[in-house]
Amino acid sequence: MTTEETDEKMFDKDMRGYDSLGELADLLEGLDHVFIRQKVMMLEAITMGCVEQKNIYTVLTPEGDALMTCREVSDFKTRCCCNPLHSLTIEIFKGIGGGDGNDDAFFAGVGSNAVQSSDEALYTAERPGCCCGKPGLCCPACTDHCTDAMVLHAGHVKGYASDLESPEPLLMIRQEMAYESPFHPALEIMPAMDGANNGFAKATHMINGPMCFGGCVELCCESNWIISDKKSKSEDGRIIKQKPASMKDALREMATDADLYRLDFTVGMGNAAKAALITSTLLLDYMFFERDMGVCKPTVGEGGLGCSTTLFNCYCCGCICPCTCSTGNNDGHSGHSE
Repeated sequence: MTTEETDEKMFDKDMRGYDSLGELADLLEGLDHVFIRQKVMMLEAITMGCVEQKNIYTVLTPEGDALMTCREVSDFKTRCCCNPLHSLTIEIFKGIGGGDGNDDAFFAGVGSNAVQSSDEALYTAERPGCCCGKPGLCCPACTDHCTDAMVLHAGHVKGYASDLESPEPLLMIRQEMAYESPFHPALEIMPAMDGANNGFAKATHMINGPMCFGGCVELCCESNWIISDKKSKSEDGRIIKQKPASMKDALREMATDADLYRLDFTVGMGNAAKAALITSTLLLDYMFFERDMGVCKPTVGEGGLGCSTTLFNCYCCGCICPCTCSTGNNDGHSGHSE
């Protein structure tokens, strides 16, 4: 079955969202997997998350060449007060575009065959946060006000999340309600319907993740998020939160929230669907892997300085419940867990 036949089978023709992803999809032509690497923000790492900086992601080929750069746009106050549930937009550029000249160290390791960079964003991803119409993001996912979501728009769209100027939605990635998926995280991918302001179609794909993830588990185990066709239930690929491959990677994992993902695509998966999965990975990172500032972080208590370690995070009805262990500052006790 050809890619075009597969796309026609998976997506209805009147759903313009996937058809409008052509330029982004062309960059993924012929690839069976890509990597998404998050930049280590030095000021954020040094202050242990007290100064929250804007995230930057780069999409890499298997050879390490830069395909796309995804740059967060958000307000400093909401980022510092509401992270990781803050409102934001993400501008997606070809190659290593959109930079301000301060990203040389980050991109020094990408391959020499990087895609020609663009200064104008190809797409804009919008994520309304708890400070912008989603006050219940930290509560059980019972209503639309409690479920996380991200919308991908065509071109460079100005404005703030939930208040964009001339938005052109292409697709939405939405968290399922608690009654739909109570004990494991699940996301739906829904293309925009043809015509302006016609909303979104029924979900074509699902992304299902494990009940427990993050924390110390990240140091020794990969976290697999399965992508499946909602009608046929067949697996179309997976998003893999990769474990550290070296001591340097392990230290980065322990001290920062910078992550590395691998997206695996099955044979015959359409390029438009691959592009939609990149957007899904960005939302997944904010929802589930920005919860702690690395595996370990210092704490201050009545007993003095200590250390708090996140063992793992547990998902239940839309809530993320961390299992942590603290030592060194609990009135003479050696440690405790919660």
